[in-house]
Amino acid sequence: MNIKVLSITTKHNKTDITEYSKDLEKAFAENGDRVDFKEIRGSIPFIELEMKKSLQENIDFMVIANALGDNCEMDFRKLFAGIIYRGEAKVQEKLNVKPKKSFKEKLCGVKASIKAISKKLKNLTKKHKERPEIPEISYNKKKTQVFSLEIATEDKTAYTFSYRGTKVVVLPTGTKSENIPEIVKKAKEKFIEKSKEFPNGYRLIPKTYRVLTFTQRYLPQRFDCFEEKLRKSVLLVALCVFVVTGCMLVYNIYVLPMQNEAIQSDIQTIFYETETDAQGNTKTAKEKNWGKLKKINSDIKGWIQINDTKIDYPILQCKSDNIDNQFYLYHDYKKNSSSFGSIFIDYRSKKGMSSKNVVIHGHHMMDGSMFGELMKYGGRGGGNLSFYKKSPTVQISTPKGGTETYKIISVFKSNVDPAQGEFFDFYCGSFKSDAQFMNYVYNLRIRSLINCPVTVNEDDQIISLVTCSYEFRDFRTVVVARKCRKGESPKVDVSSATLNNSAIWPQCYYSRSGGSRPAISTFKEALKSKKINWYDGSAKLKGSEELPTTVTETTEPTTQATEKATKPKVQKYTVKIYNRGKLISTQKIKKGGSVKIPKISKTYISGKYRYTFKGWKVTKGRSVKKVNGNMNVVAKYKKTKLNIPKPTKATKPTVKPTVKPTEPPKPVATEATQPTTEPKE
Repeated sequence: MNIKVLSITTKHNKTDITEYSKDLEKAFAENGDRVDFKEIRGSIPFIELEMKKSLQENIDFMVIANALGDNCEMDFRKLFAGIIYRGEAKVQEKLNVKPKKSFKEKLCGVKASIKAISKKLKNLTKKHKERPEIPEISYNKKKTQVFSLEIATEDKTAYTFSYRGTKVVVLPTGTKSENIPEIVKKAKEKFIEKSKEFPNGYRLIPKTYRVLTFTQRYLPQRFDCFEEKLRKSVLLVALCVFVVTGCMLVYNIYVLPMQNEAIQSDIQTIFYETETDAQGNTKTAKEKNWGKLKKINSDIKGWIQINDTKIDYPILQCKSDNIDNQFYLYHDYKKNSSSFGSIFIDYRSKKGMSSKNVVIHGHHMMDGSMFGELMKYGGRGGGNLSFYKKSPTVQISTPKGGTETYKIISVFKSNVDPAQGEFFDFYCGSFKSDAQFMNYVYNLRIRSLINCPVTVNEDDQIISLVTCSYEFRDFRTVVVARKCRKGESPKVDVSSATLNNSAIWPQCYYSRSGGSRPAISTFKEALKSKKINWYDGSAKLKGSEELPTTVTETTEPTTQATEKATKPKVQKYTVKIYNRGKLISTQKIKKGGSVKIPKISKTYISGKYRYTFKGWKVTKGRSVKKVNGNMNVVAKYKKTKLNIPKPTKATKPTVKPTVKPTEPPKPVATEATQPTTEPKE
């Protein structure tokens, strides 16, 4: 017999192949068999590929060694179940060629078809149609029989089956080479024993299947059961949802960014006035074409550009903006509706590009457009020092001031939802005093993810570039830069820049990551303790250091008198005290003060009851010790019935009582038990 041995292994070692092949040749030489050995990998595609190649070598038996582990049956199913299934070729019976019909037979056939059509037309008038006949196609399915072979000496199981007409023996790992010829003989005997039932190791089983059209297979039909209609309906709905969401995804990810890029490219061409000469080189005008920009939109106040980013856009400001409506949040510079919006100045920077702090907003788009690439300065993991060193400045152009350089002084994360914890208000466009401004800058620097080597003083102007951030809910990434001074070099020496490992984050960061939030001092305190090395001002700062807030709009002071804060009016609350239904005291008390309780009698008697003082009842949510609103204070008493003794016989009158005998005589009250009048307090 010609035998092909495929040995499964994970390592390729030629010495092992030679030794194993020699052992096999010796084992099969005694039986007069010829063996061919090959080592293969143990994955299913490699095994099936080598089995297909071996079919062309005219062999009698194919032996696959080292294929099964300790659990022989499970390993065999895992590796060879799919291979056997794919090897079972479906054999379809040949259709018999029908003989040609005569003219009479054709005429009879036409009459029969007419009758069949008339029957179908009649059935259409019925309420419920019968299920249409679905054609069936018969074929022969190949069924392979797998035989198990016990290896008694090794207590293992081998398997044999037919693969496309070739007999295959699968052996467990570690099978001795001298036992393999005996296993092959047993496999041959198994095939001879089952030759009647499974000729060549397989048999053909007649099968039929129904031919369904596309509509019958996927669309609900009249004759379908309820479960089948429901299944097809759910499938159609899911398909529609998938198509719609896919179209929306493509539109938002590809179409909208392309449209926005084309719109921004148009205005960039106008702003820079790029032209091409005869040789194809581009030329840029030295002066910016503000006239054309103003004709497009008079709300264009400037232009922003940052190196190594996509940020190269016009800056706009709408005069009618307020806290409820910011026009350019969802409109482009042509005033058309756009989910990308524009780069625009916050309404709280009332003086526009001349504000002390120019707050500029831009969307964080996933394609990096608008202000999306501000995240390059600092992402979820902290500051990006390498990118800051590449682009430490921001270029701002205005119609009157030309192109100015702004040096970045802070990159920080902030929370804009007060309900989520600490809220640092960075939206202020103006300040009441120099002391307030420097304290504001100090708070920017201690929150910065990068220690920027740029000095700041009270005479500087700053810009704040704001975009959405997603470390937490309602987070913002803010990049702050100060205007380059007259005569100062626009370059920044970034060699001394470092990451700020002690940057202060909002409280929600510490709640999630652990640790405690450091205490924050003021600018003057930090300056006295020599913790500030970036201030180069005169240190003669007047006014309050209280941080500005956008809840009450701030304005620039005109004189020193306006810097003095007026004392707030002390709020007083009215407290009314009642005893036994009468108002006994009315007091005006400051917020947080305590009520002066007047003295009252602890007990009094009225009628048949004694009343004992229990305490003071206060309006719900209020307190006598700490007043926080108008309230009423009422004395509360406990009511108990008096035990009055009955009169004795000696005291009974001789005269008959005027009352009826069924009613008991009323007892006479003494002064000690029941007074005629209520006691005075």
